[in-house]
Amino acid sequence: MWWLAVLVTIVAVVGAYATWTVTRVERLHRRARAAEDALLAKLDDRAETVLKFVGNPGFEEVVALALSVVAVPADTQRQRELREYAENDLTRALRDLAGNPLWSDDLDAANRRVALARQIHSDFVRDAVASRSLPMSVVLRLHYRLPRPEYWDIEDPVH
Repeated sequence: MWWLAVLVTIVAVVGAYATWTVTRVERLHRRARAAEDALLAKLDDRAETVLKFVGNPGFEEVVALALSVVAVPADTQRQRELREYAENDLTRALRDLAGNPLWSDDLDAANRRVALARQIHSDFVRDAVASRSLPMSVVLRLHYRLPRPEYWDIEDPVH
């Protein structure tokens, strides 16, 4: 009769660990998606901040790049790649304009918020991808059920 108690205990422990693993992996994937949404919001906010400089001398290229950023959604993989290219072009153009006398604290703050959102998103994606290789996650085949989070390959706007 003692073997039945041991068997029930083992099944309960394995079940609890499986439940904990599934919850953790799903939570990390939700956080990665939320961080991506926040990153996109900060990128859009930065583009809107740049659009406030319409008509200012020296900002023509940056405003055009900001318009291209706003025009490209990130729904498909191809659109996402185009958005990454547009964001990188905008970041480089803003970096070149950093010494312009019309440069404002709003642009600095927008760049810092983008850099922070980018770092947070990268951290959550790293954690979510790592959770997919947990032994219980592999046994339960969670990597087939949950879409793999993707990194955003954009330059750090603060450097």
